[in-house]
Amino acid sequence: MGKRTTNFKKILGILGSPNAFSYYALFLMWAVFTLFYYFGEIVEYANWEALRWQFLYSVHDVHRLLFLAPIIYAAYVFGIKATIILTILSVVTFLPRALFISPYPDPLARMLIFSVMAGIMGYLTAAIRREIKNRTRLEALLTSERDKMFGILERMQDGVLIASPDYKIRYMNASARRDFGEGIGAYCYQILQRHDAPCGQSCKLPIVISGKIQRWEYKCPDGRTYEVLASPYRDTDGVICQLATFRNTSKRKEGSENSEGATG
Repeated sequence: MGKRTTNFKKILGILGSPNAFSYYALFLMWAVFTLFYYFGEIVEYANWEALRWQFLYSVHDVHRLLFLAPIIYAAYVFGIKATIILTILSVVTFLPRALFISPYPDPLARMLIFSVMAGIMGYLTAAIRREIKNRTRLEALLTSERDKMFGILERMQDGVLIASPDYKIRYMNASARRDFGEGIGAYCYQILQRHDAPCGQSCKLPIVISGKIQRWEYKCPDGRTYEVLASPYRDTDGVICQLATFRNTSKRKEGSENSEGATG
């Protein structure tokens, strides 16, 4: 009694699951296609003269193509296990006709070839679908981690700037925007140095994206000085970029110069 109750609960769980519509659709498709597959025999058994259409008695290789729909649908929605189950079910469905009914040559071999091909198509569909889902999940995870990192960077007192290999700025935190202005999408040499071309040999970006960490003193056109620490950073699209922090050292440098002047 307990086992029956458990099985009944499982059935109710399936019927009430988010995939319930998919279960109904598969059952309906399989029932309709099976009925169509054997409809000629049903017509003969019931002696329905008006329904004796030639198409119902033609080669059933064409009729079997209908079963590709539920097999591929099951593969897309439920995955590889469902593909295997539906492929086995298709063999069971086709077997009576192949063994006892079909007047055409090699019915068993033709049925098995179709079932194997349908199973392969379903397997490939399920594998591609799984790869897409895994990639989407990974991209969502990377985006989430990127957003968390940017949340931390936004609260930093030092300016943070991410530049891609083509010198375009991909990200600036609040401190960088305050010091240099809004520049996302613009070229770093335009925003930082007001140049129309890369800074030449003084530019560290090519060195950084090659995998080396760089530290240097950066002087802006208006006289401000920054201590810059730059390191390689792989963005969510896989591109190696430069992540640089800008620490304003202007006041410290001025204080040091004033101190040296007073001493002198």
